[in-house]
Amino acid sequence: MSSLPVTNQLTKLSMNDFKTESSRYGGLAKSSRFAVRIMPAIVHLDMSYGQIMRDFTYLCEAAELPGRGFLSLDVRYYGPSQKLPYQTQYEDTTLTFLCRSESYERQFFDDWMEAINPTNTYDFNYRKDYETTIEIMQFAEYGTSTGSGPNTTPATYPKETYKITLLNAYPTLINPQPMTWADDQIQRLAVTFTYHKWKRVGRDPSVSNNPDLVAGKPNTFRNSDAPGGLR
Repeated sequence: MSSLPVTNQLTKLSMNDFKTESSRYGGLAKSSRFAVRIMPAIVHLDMSYGQIMRDFTYLCEAAELPGRGFLSLDVRYYGPSQKLPYQTQYEDTTLTFLCRSESYERQFFDDWMEAINPTNTYDFNYRKDYETTIEIMQFAEYGTSTGSGPNTTPATYPKETYKITLLNAYPTLINPQPMTWADDQIQRLAVTFTYHKWKRVGRDPSVSNNPDLVAGKPNTFRNSDAPGGLR
């Protein structure tokens, strides 16, 4: 095996080097620079919650950029076993919202859950009617200025640096809201969502590039389609 040149050899560490490296690419990201946007589902069109859904961008106090993993099998030929992935796995995500006195935030998600599974019949409705898209955005420390030269305006708009979109998302759990006379804290509501997958806007390939996946057909990829015609 040919040796590769080592370009990150630890020869001399200094605080100035750390400051230089950490200030690259906009500086260190802060977890407080984020926003969430929940797009309306079909069931929301008759609920008159347009303003409430816009307010969620300001009321979402905590969120998370969801992870991605692989389910794997232990396979052994000779020697130690090794793990081979066979399926992508996406974990559920939880959003936490600040609640106002009129309790519209809790009422909105209660109504959403009721639209998924009405309590008078307990028959689940069609998923296409209650699933939606949720956008989670990371922002830079400083906003984006507009114009140039003497016409430059102050940076008043947040600069979006990363964005993940949850596809076919819907709530699966409204977590309990504790109440107590022991303190006077703001009421919060944590809602757990599931989704089919997430994608990075502008970076990940679109599913529409594969018509078989859109139509729900098995993937027709063959080894002969691979680069070099592998068989």
